Amino acid sequence: MCDSSDSETTVRSRNRSYRYDHPIIVNDEYKVIFCYIPKVACTQWKLVFLALDNRTDVDDVHDDKHLYKFLFNDYSDEGIKVRLQSYFKFLFVREPLERLLSAYNDKFINKIWPREMIESYKTKILERYKQDEPSSGSSEHELTFKKFIYYVSDVGFDRNPHWRSYGPLCHPCYIEYNFIGHFEDMPEEAPYILRQTGMDRAVTFPPFHTHNTTSQLLKSYAPIPKEKIAQLGKAFQEDFEMFDYDFPGRLSDLMHD
Repeated sequence: MCDSSDSETTVRSRNRSYRYDHPIIVNDEYKVIFCYIPKVACTQWKLVFLALDNRTDVDDVHDDKHLYKFLFNDYSDEGIKVRLQSYFKFLFVREPLERLLSAYNDKFINKIWPREMIESYKTKILERYKQDEPSSGSSEHELTFKKFIYYVSDVGFDRNPHWRSYGPLCHPCYIEYNFIGHFEDMPEEAPYILRQTGMDRAVTFPPFHTHNTTSQLLKSYAPIPKEKIAQLGKAFQEDFEMFDYDFPGRLSDLMHD
């Protein structure tokens, strides 16, 4: 699934252009590099990295610009090269369809976003898909999960990081990660990472639950046409194939005639 578009030169050029857009955190004391993916326990992992720096009184752990050191932003080309060669590098991924549902619930139902950002996306999505549910009983002014899925499956690479593919975020074809964990196995794999890197001497992994969204998956995707689910599978094909997730996975029953 890897090609020349994810070469070292391309990745560096891309991330120098978007100074605070690349979520690869570095801790030099423990010689650790972590690429966080939104909606894959990134809050818990950010708390870990803040605790390593003895910063436990932070109001907003997602204030990336001021709180963390980023690989492509804060180091020279030589510094990047040395750290990629010698530091322990890891990331965690999540079943793509469940991650999309979690993003929708978090941002548009629980409204864990600034109001102006929510309204911006809501306006954009409703204008584009205002006619897609004429008989569903939902209001044309309601941002349903179905409309959200239509938007995500159609916008290609123009995605917010909360529903962007893993490759453009973490570059697994260029960065040789020592460990790629799965959200579904986080309770076992997070402590392993801490032990492997020695971070367990300073921190523990915060309380964490993996099954909040799993129970909602079939019910949430049931109103979506199977053709649209298939389109979604193609949009995130690399995520499914590269990280050993089956498509359509738990949605298999919805894909049958």
